[in-house]
Amino acid sequence: MEHIKIGILNLMQNKTETMDNFQTILGNQVELKFYYSATRYVDRSLNSKVTSQMSPLDLNDIPNLDGFIITGSPVEKLDFPQVSYFDEINELIDLLDQLNIPQLYVCWGAMAALNRLYDIDKKILPHKTFGIFQNQILTDSDLLKNVSDNFPSPHARYAEMSHEQLNNEPNLKISAVSQNGLLTLVESTNMKHQTFLFSHLEYQRDGLDKEYHRELNSSKVIDPLPASNYYSPLDHQPTFAWQQTQSQFYNNWLKTVTSHKLTTC
Repeated sequence: MEHIKIGILNLMQNKTETMDNFQTILGNQVELKFYYSATRYVDRSLNSKVTSQMSPLDLNDIPNLDGFIITGSPVEKLDFPQVSYFDEINELIDLLDQLNIPQLYVCWGAMAALNRLYDIDKKILPHKTFGIFQNQILTDSDLLKNVSDNFPSPHARYAEMSHEQLNNEPNLKISAVSQNGLLTLVESTNMKHQTFLFSHLEYQRDGLDKEYHRELNSSKVIDPLPASNYYSPLDHQPTFAWQQTQSQFYNNWLKTVTSHKLTTC
């Protein structure tokens, strides 16, 4: 594969685990550069293991990258302006849009980008969507090439974007939805190389189990429920039903990054 450099803004609470997830999926194929929010950690400390492997976001780096990923973040219940690093995220999204390098926005990252770029509204769900769900492919997509219809993938979020506004936006298409009708994949149709992924396909086998136990130990989460359709009925251990989909989707996305780099060199 052509030498590819991917930037990743890691906004997840479990930064080391998230970094390991993307290293497992992408690290042996491309060069990864991890960032954390510069504004959020002005007056807060980060674990030395994080700072030794990640850098504060520097927009001057972005033109030297071939693609960029913004991860999810545990701030879905907040209105966008309430997020402490909201301005920083918007500056990054604007720059990525201006440079038109391939962009992959995941979960809350997808919400923030759809709101910034297309003015799509976010709404809080009645309860958290949490588990492994089948996902229906609605339109042809290079990103879902060789992915079977009704593919399994993990969802873990408290919010959703307006389907009505998405359907009324000619520059966007909903490529896949989950079995309960929630968004899985949204893509731009205007050659903007923007992908909005609402499934946490980067999670490894134990990702949902770890998230559940974090919520059990959090005073901010009341009566969390374990992930649906996730634990084996035989030994009650986590399953990895989305492993093949994970590999295929991210390989497909890297192909789009490589193709874009070759056509713009």
